[in-house]
Amino acid sequence: MTIPCIMATDSSQIGPRVTTRGTAALDAAERAHLVSPDDIARASRMCGSHFAVITPDLPGEGAVLRGRYQMARLRSGLTLHATDACDMHDLTTQLVHKEGVTISLFLDGMADVTLGERRFLLGPAASGGKIEGVVIARGEPDLFRRRGRQGMHVRKVNVSLPFDWLDGEGLEAVAGHGTVRSLLSDHLSSARFTPSARLLALAEQVLRPQSYGPLLHALHLESRALEIAAEALSLIGQDSPDRDTSGLRPREQRRMWEVHDFLEARLDGDLTLEEVARAAGMSANALQRLFRAAFGMTVFEYVRRRKLERAREALQEEGLTVSEAAYRAGYTSSANFATAFRRTFGVPPKQMRRRT
Repeated sequence: MTIPCIMATDSSQIGPRVTTRGTAALDAAERAHLVSPDDIARASRMCGSHFAVITPDLPGEGAVLRGRYQMARLRSGLTLHATDACDMHDLTTQLVHKEGVTISLFLDGMADVTLGERRFLLGPAASGGKIEGVVIARGEPDLFRRRGRQGMHVRKVNVSLPFDWLDGEGLEAVAGHGTVRSLLSDHLSSARFTPSARLLALAEQVLRPQSYGPLLHALHLESRALEIAAEALSLIGQDSPDRDTSGLRPREQRRMWEVHDFLEARLDGDLTLEEVARAAGMSANALQRLFRAAFGMTVFEYVRRRKLERAREALQEEGLTVSEAAYRAGYTSSANFATAFRRTFGVPPKQMRRRT
């Protein structure tokens, strides 16, 4: 089966050995094409191993994405991943991700991902419409899991850098290299930043490239990936209020995960912000600042979303009625629950309910 929208490219050797599946340009016709789990599994070998689709239970050739999905290994040692696609299902996938550093630029949609024991909610749909970038360091291979939701259109560009590339390509030349090196020294450390106009332009050039032959297309991807890496590393090296790690030291990261676990154990209750802050041993303002830095949302945005997620699972697995699911999620009004549910998952709760 030919899938023009997915491209798996190994350009570590520039020349006749470069192979490309599909067209270079993303146009209206290309948006109608489908991507299967087998397509994603083949591409994922460039960044990790042991790829698996957790849900839904589809055959390998069944379509899970509609749009464009591209993975390319560049001759510099970098890996480029670009997505302009829509989830066709509530899709959960996982793989063991290689060590290294990943720079992600989210232009549209949301990514709900867990890496090791850390959960990240990324992208405009998770941050009130704000376009954002994030850098995540992996000091060792770790389990990566992505939870997509049906109907979510995601536009993003990832550039992954091996540590030996960072050491060999002169990180010392990056402004604020000490801050960058400190950030990258801890497993699962991260920083969010506001992309510059130049970074956004580079991402668009990756997502919507001109029509090139295989050789020029590979060179185009290489140059854009290198520019994205250099500019993003310079941005997180600056002492900017946009940096997610402002004041978020490893000890504070651990405390926020303790708060996370505290909340998870009490989702059935009704906690006040002051109670959570008292349990964390800090002021409510400090808790909100650090929790947003760690998870990209406030404490009660997190609680609200997790209760909605549990209600969705109950609808799908237990066949609860909408009013029963609303009560479980802490809503006294089924109408308010349905509005919040649709805003979060893109479909009304009745469409999620298992028919018994």
